[in-house]
Amino acid sequence: MHVSSYETEKASLLEGVKTGRESLKTAEKALTEVLRRPQVSFIPVGRYAHSSVLVGDKLYFFGGMNNDLKCLNEVFYLDVSRPFKTAVPPWVDLTQNAEIPFKSCWATVSLNAKEQIIYLFGGFMDNSTDQDAFVSSIYTFGFNTLRWNIPNIRGILPERRRKMKSIIDVNTGKIYIFGGQAIGATVITLFNDMVILNTVESSWLNNPPVNSPSIRTGYTATLLTSGIIAYIGGMEMVEVNTTRLVDIRQIYLYDTNSLTWSEKVGINIICFTIPN
Repeated sequence: MHVSSYETEKASLLEGVKTGRESLKTAEKALTEVLRRPQVSFIPVGRYAHSSVLVGDKLYFFGGMNNDLKCLNEVFYLDVSRPFKTAVPPWVDLTQNAEIPFKSCWATVSLNAKEQIIYLFGGFMDNSTDQDAFVSSIYTFGFNTLRWNIPNIRGILPERRRKMKSIIDVNTGKIYIFGGQAIGATVITLFNDMVILNTVESSWLNNPPVNSPSIRTGYTATLLTSGIIAYIGGMEMVEVNTTRLVDIRQIYLYDTNSLTWSEKVGINIICFTIPN
């Protein structure tokens, strides 16, 4: 979508509001749809350390790090509403009108479908000259309004971190963020605390690491229907500036109802080879 096309339609809609031909609500909705139109020529550059979340039939992507080790502020999604050829994925770029207020990488995102908001937590936050531009550990993105905001959260702000995963319980509106790696430390510093963001009450809760896994990062986190989050794999600290892979058979379970940890050992682990 070219800017001129957007400006033309914007002017037409505003004129419609002035003359009474269009209601303000209808005009705002139409403008949002114009902003969401795909840019046919858009192909995202390769990246890693990005964040993603599925919203309906759209897989959203935020930031990431390119080959030059620079964080990115892009926002785009992959339309998975219908089958497509992998050679030409239906990417939709929203960056022009919904860019992240900073360059983001190694962050984590969670969807609160009830509020129609995506929460972005942590990671590197750089400015246009790739310098630290930290203002807040948590930002919200309205995927209908395409607007970024800093929510007012009560409680003690958690330490800055990266390489962690966030899990949201849609029934309670609570986001669970375990561990991660500190930002700005002179030596490798990992965490093993459980940070909880209550999006309903807009408050932070830091659950002390009682019986929790070793300090770690880079794991997977899966919320089960029972309200238990299963943590598998990652890297753990063994001594100063030395990490190692976590035993994949070591499965830690966090009960979001009792806020307690337990451990299981996987015995029959089945591995599948991904075809080329």
